[in-house]
Amino acid sequence: MMQSLVLKGQQGGYLPIFPAWGSYTSEMIGDHTGVVITDAYMKGLRNFDVASAWTLIRQNAFDTPPYDQYKDGLGRRALKSYIQYGYIPLEDPVAEAFHHGEQVSRTLEYAFDDAIIARLANALGHKEDAATLAKRGSNWKNVIDPETKLARGRHADGSWITPFVYDKWVSYITESNAYQYTFYVPQDVPGLIHTLGGQAAFVQKLDGLFERKLYDPGNEPGHHIAYLYDDTNEAWKTQSRIASLLSVYNDTPAGLPGNDDAGQMSAWWIFSSLGFYPVAPGIPEYWIGTPLFPSATLHLPGGATFTVTAKNVSEKNIYIQSVTLNGKPLTTPRISHQAIVHGGTLAFTMGPEPNRTLFVKP
Repeated sequence: MMQSLVLKGQQGGYLPIFPAWGSYTSEMIGDHTGVVITDAYMKGLRNFDVASAWTLIRQNAFDTPPYDQYKDGLGRRALKSYIQYGYIPLEDPVAEAFHHGEQVSRTLEYAFDDAIIARLANALGHKEDAATLAKRGSNWKNVIDPETKLARGRHADGSWITPFVYDKWVSYITESNAYQYTFYVPQDVPGLIHTLGGQAAFVQKLDGLFERKLYDPGNEPGHHIAYLYDDTNEAWKTQSRIASLLSVYNDTPAGLPGNDDAGQMSAWWIFSSLGFYPVAPGIPEYWIGTPLFPSATLHLPGGATFTVTAKNVSEKNIYIQSVTLNGKPLTTPRISHQAIVHGGTLAFTMGPEPNRTLFVKP
């Protein structure tokens, strides 16, 4: 799959952002092909042309093709504005795109892309590019309004859009609302917590998203949000939210909460039912949620297995009382990719009330 993406880039001139119908499209707002390739590399998959992949990833991040190619979907939309301002201002209509506008969502997604491909640049020894991209990976801060602590449209002169509507669709947010998209910073959750006012304020902000029913499980860029409590001292709230969201799924024709674009709704359910989820692709780790089954086994290449057990799990027993990885207590709500692919056992003990001391940071 990685080599196929490289070949598409070589044969078409640019890495595709959302290839469909045998052609480039400007359908999606991010530039996640580089993230997919980085994720593969960081997980030890190297049997593709990595050097050519990096050349193409870098081109997407730094160069805009000639207009006759750009209008046909090659290259990042509004890259010039993004680099000039550190965000895409409302004055840039992003006209040559399937989704016009949506400047704040694009800024957030490009910042994620840049932060992740910076890791690949660093791993490959491209230190100068890595530093530039890592700095651009913090561009998300440029669209978080310091007054409301929410993602907000911004003009080229630096001023914020008024009036500010955060709980309904607006032109600068993609298929969602500003409140939900505020949490699209999976590459730097500690930084987001700090920017939103610290741990207590962050938890309050997350609670508000769910309690005001502004969270949409059918919008894929928000699939990681319920897991973000894990980076606070209230990881038990992740367990509660995930159990509630898992219950939305059912085995009827309408059993998914949204369009299963590229299988993402199904993938979220599979990961979450196992009890963990890849919050930030490109960073090879998984954040702990809450398991759904008493036992599940992953059959891995080479004959290894990774087994997840959940003692006492039930519809009511959704809270983790304790958890061990290969017999040793898990002290943080995360497991590495290598821990899974090497095989072993993740053992949960479940109960009806939260263990509020579990995963609490000293």
